[in-house]
Amino acid sequence: MNIFSKLREVAARRVKPLGEAVEPPVRPVSDSNDMLVSDADEVEPVLDGIRLEIDYVDAAGQRTSRLITCKRLFDGEDGERLMAYCHLRRIDRSFLLSRISKVREHATGREIASLQGFLEPFLEGTDGASAVQLNATRNLLVATGDELRILAFIAYADAELQEAEDGLISLYLRRRAEELGHDVSANYDHMRVMEWFRHQAPDIAVLERSVQRVARRSEVNLQRIWKVAARVMEADGEVTVEELERLHELSSTVDAAVAALRNENK
Repeated sequence: MNIFSKLREVAARRVKPLGEAVEPPVRPVSDSNDMLVSDADEVEPVLDGIRLEIDYVDAAGQRTSRLITCKRLFDGEDGERLMAYCHLRRIDRSFLLSRISKVREHATGREIASLQGFLEPFLEGTDGASAVQLNATRNLLVATGDELRILAFIAYADAELQEAEDGLISLYLRRRAEELGHDVSANYDHMRVMEWFRHQAPDIAVLERSVQRVARRSEVNLQRIWKVAARVMEADGEVTVEELERLHELSSTVDAAVAALRNENK
C-alpha cells in the first residue's frame, strides 16, 4: 500500500469530516438594498476563491471593513460590480467597485493599489501589447485553476504555504502548461499564476465547486489531482492533523462529485 492509500485510510478511520469554518455571528446592521444578491449561483471560475479584505462605503453611507471571497465581476446599472461571499454578513453580496476604498491581501495584509488592476490579468477581453501573455495566462487559469484551488485547500491546511509545497505546485503548473501546448507554455506568466494561487483560500463551498468542475471536464484529471494533493501534504516531511482532516474532506467531496456525475450519465 502506498503512502497516499495509507493517508486516506487513516483519514477515513480517525478524523471527522471538516465543516465550514466557524465565523462570528452576523451583525444586526443591514446593508443597503443595492448590495443584495438574487442570482448568486453564477461564478467566474478564475475569480472563484480569491480572498481579500476591503473597506466599503454602501449607498447609505455606511462604512464597513469586510473579508470577502470573490465570485465574479459584472456590469450593474450603476457601474462595474464584484459579487463575493461576505464573511461579515455570511451571505453573498454585490460591491460597487467605485465604493471600495481600500483592498488588502488577506494572507499578508498588503494593500492592493487597484482592485481592477489586480483582477484584470485574470479576465477576458484583454487588449494591448501584452495581450498574448495575458490571454495565455488566463487560458492556463481557465484550464487548471480548479486543480490549483484543490491543491491550495490541502497546502493551506495549517494556514501557511511551506516552501516545499510551493515548489511542488509550481512544478505541477509548468507540466500542465506544457500539456496545453506551445501557445500557452511559451507565453503564459508563471509568476502571475503562482501569485493568483497564493491568494486562494478555498473553503468547503469553493472546494466543492472546483471538484465538480474538474470532474465534469475529466475524471482522470480529478484522480491525478488527488494523488498530487497527497504529495503536497507530505512535501515538508510532516503530515499534520489539519492536513488529514482536509484530506478526508477532499476524499468525501471527490467521491460525491464522481457519484453525481455517473448518475447523470446513466
